Amino acid sequence: MGASRHTRHSFARSFLRAAAAQRWTVTRESWDVDGQGRGEAVYRIDAGGHELRFVAFSTVLADGQRTDRVVAEAWDITAALVEGVWDEARRSELRAQVPRQESGRADAATLVWTRANRSSRFFDYVVDRLARGMQPDPAALGDAAYLVRSTAFYSNGKFGLADFGRLRPGHPLRLPYRSQMLTAWLLRELSHDLVEHCAAAKSPHAVALEGDWRCFLGLGNATGLGMVPYVINHPQVLDAWCAARELPLAYALHQPTSPRDARTARVRLLLGRAAEYYRERDTLATAPYLPGPELAAQLDKVAEVLDGYAATGLVLGKRTDRAWQDLHTAAEEIGLEARGVVDAVLVEVYDDLDADVEALLRCDQNTQVAPARTCGELRTELNGRYDWVSRHDCGEPGRQAHFWFSSQDNEEPRRGRRGVDPGEEVEHPVDIARAVAELLDDLEHAEPRQLVAEFLLAHPWHRGTTARVQSLAGLPYTEVRANLLADDFLPLHLQRFQLALYGMDNYSPQSTDWLRVTLFSGAPRARDVAAGTDHDWFFVRKPRRDAQ
Repeated sequence: MGASRHTRHSFARSFLRAAAAQRWTVTRESWDVDGQGRGEAVYRIDAGGHELRFVAFSTVLADGQRTDRVVAEAWDITAALVEGVWDEARRSELRAQVPRQESGRADAATLVWTRANRSSRFFDYVVDRLARGMQPDPAALGDAAYLVRSTAFYSNGKFGLADFGRLRPGHPLRLPYRSQMLTAWLLRELSHDLVEHCAAAKSPHAVALEGDWRCFLGLGNATGLGMVPYVINHPQVLDAWCAARELPLAYALHQPTSPRDARTARVRLLLGRAAEYYRERDTLATAPYLPGPELAAQLDKVAEVLDGYAATGLVLGKRTDRAWQDLHTAAEEIGLEARGVVDAVLVEVYDDLDADVEALLRCDQNTQVAPARTCGELRTELNGRYDWVSRHDCGEPGRQAHFWFSSQDNEEPRRGRRGVDPGEEVEHPVDIARAVAELLDDLEHAEPRQLVAEFLLAHPWHRGTTARVQSLAGLPYTEVRANLLADDFLPLHLQRFQLALYGMDNYSPQSTDWLRVTLFSGAPRARDVAAGTDHDWFFVRKPRRDAQ
């Protein structure tokens, strides 16, 4: 999971592919913003005949007021994605509520609330360069360039927002996570408009972002521990997300290949591009993951293997017509992170499963006990599907070193040190390995023919675990096979897996618990999508034109 990379099936990629195919249009309907970027903006979106609006409220915070945390007092930008009736009364209500975020209240026709802060490093720098008639200098923007950094995308009933079930079949945002991706993309569009507007207010000689810079600047994001308990508490979602990665890869690995096939050339081109992409990222802090140049060197070795296949039809001395399986294996021997990139490249060249993968994302998240089953059947199920639990002996030193809880002050998940930090009395039940082990222990003393209902009457504390195990039967990817309480558990691996599925890259861990990333770097802008263009933005390199 920690070697995951974004693919064509990541939510950002699939969203823009659909938007471009349907030629969604984005119109800046109103723009009441002063020269510093303070004010309001409304964008109207025509998504296949369905009208939505993105409403943004912009201000300028002092640097000391900006924070990466989810919960804060104020933000440079707050915004909402809405549908339905649009009039001055609705706009006034949004103006009163959206900037309040956690303390505000949404109406049932509002789909998403979001907020973001200007980058203290990049926003004013880009404004100044454009005002002077110049494009940004790639060296000054570093390895992960963005203008604003988002901290949350709220939806699905929170603060009164529309429930996801409200979106009926045929709605353009009916697919899970599409509302959030649209909102994030529009937030990035707003950030580009803001820097150009502020630059024009600063100088009559200002220019707009042009060339590669039009698309290169992405949206920043900072992500913490909250993602980890999410996938534990939503096992059916985890199953769908893993399937969206594993099934396209399995399909690609089993496709026939030829040394002179167009796909072989395409894979080679993308591997070379990926190597250059990571070679450029020589200042990005990536530990505990490989620095960009080291990963690039590994990809160069994989490319040599593919070059040999293209020239001779052999992979490491073996003649094959299934080169992708052999390339995948060779990449694993070179390094797991290299294999992650190779797998993403292989999936990229097959579009056969796009619709099928999207269909996977809708899943039934209900869990319930099957009371008429027997304890023997439950024990057999546990011994078969949860045999991995025996690898995590919770009685060993360090196996229960941590506990998870929600901070009352920051309203965010946290890890505490058991026996040291306060909060154990409100510990989150994310310890699946421990819970299953304890259930198995008590089942050993139950008669095989005893009904699960009778067992739970005597052991009611096992109800949740029993419902989970019984309800997830038949789903192969529902459990993270790790002990989240252990002293050596690294949350970053799970976070990176999720972020890759969103479509993010430039992973820059700031500790063992949180990291910074970018989204939509290199992605098409609104006018590109309206023209039906979803250009190739897989491993987009830095603009290489003269910075002057």
